[in-house]
Amino acid sequence: MTLITYVTRVHFADGVLEEALWSEVEVNRKTRPLIVTDESHLSSELYERLLAGLPVRTSVETVSDVPDIPNENAARHIAEIYDRTDRDLLIAFGRNTAIDLAKISRISIAHQEPLETFSYATGGSRRIGNNLPDLYAVPGIQGFGSAVSAHAPVVLQDGERTRLMCKKLVPTVTICDPTLTLGATPVESASAGADALGRCVEAYLSPGYNPPADGIALDGLGRVIANLHKVLEKDSVTARRELMAASLNGALALQKGLGAIHAIGCALETVVDRRLDPGALSRLLLPSVLQFNAGAAREKFSTLQNLFDPNGEIDPARSVTEFLHNLPLPESLNEMGIGEEELRTAADLAASDLAAVRSPRALSSSSLYSIMKSVHLERTRVA
Repeated sequence: MTLITYVTRVHFADGVLEEALWSEVEVNRKTRPLIVTDESHLSSELYERLLAGLPVRTSVETVSDVPDIPNENAARHIAEIYDRTDRDLLIAFGRNTAIDLAKISRISIAHQEPLETFSYATGGSRRIGNNLPDLYAVPGIQGFGSAVSAHAPVVLQDGERTRLMCKKLVPTVTICDPTLTLGATPVESASAGADALGRCVEAYLSPGYNPPADGIALDGLGRVIANLHKVLEKDSVTARRELMAASLNGALALQKGLGAIHAIGCALETVVDRRLDPGALSRLLLPSVLQFNAGAAREKFSTLQNLFDPNGEIDPARSVTEFLHNLPLPESLNEMGIGEEELRTAADLAASDLAAVRSPRALSSSSLYSIMKSVHLERTRVA
């Protein structure tokens, strides 16, 4: 078993779930965990493995009513159960949405104030205390965006969407077990790979000097490039392990900064008021984002070009387009149920997002609209 200490404690190995969970619960003397998971994971064999990893003396409560986008009412509901049943630990299992909900529930457990009090946009991060309950995150194939991150989206009681962001929100422990992703559907696998690819690219291109994050991002890119299509062809634990490592790298590297894809995704979800597949968005938007930023980070683009095409003959935008071409994901934003009239509103929202500020080239409402418009009816094609 390998233990990585970067941002948080991360256990990573094939079949490590039971051993890591048992050791963390036992060493930290937890006896009353509250598990937060989505309905699909609750009814799976993987959930039985999760329970099997808990010491016999533990008393378990479970919440599986996880909304597409975490909201304040759901967080307050979890806080009420946590207090009423005298829990001493949160365990989030499965998708990003379950992990994000558990993260914001930690604030509701520790604080009585409305969650808008803690919004990053209004400086609320400093109001988050040090008495948050421990959270163990066990991500499934689509859980890595939240498993080691310090932020979470939330819909407030008045319907407004905001972001909570603070290092105290990072899960106390994250357990990465590639065997949990065996049997994932081609769509889930493709989405996870495209999401990891987009996160690694945007973290690498994000301005700022952070050599460790750059190295992690480039390592993740290499793993995606070498293994995504292998996973889609054959359900191999070796390829699954590499794809999970790439997803972890993408999540860790984003400590350096988010980018246009994240800003657009958050804005579109706000406009359409539902969760959108981050991997599908990354698959559509990344080539256009690369085209937009091509002149702003020439040295890094040269590195990307060599990574995708060792012969240096194809530019990164075209290479990414070809790499993602046959994935079983939507071919356009229109196919994802996003109307053209919603693009303008989303562009204005995305331009004010913190993630947009971290772009190598300055993003405006107009440029963000152009990026979305280019993939509204069909995915961008690079000649």
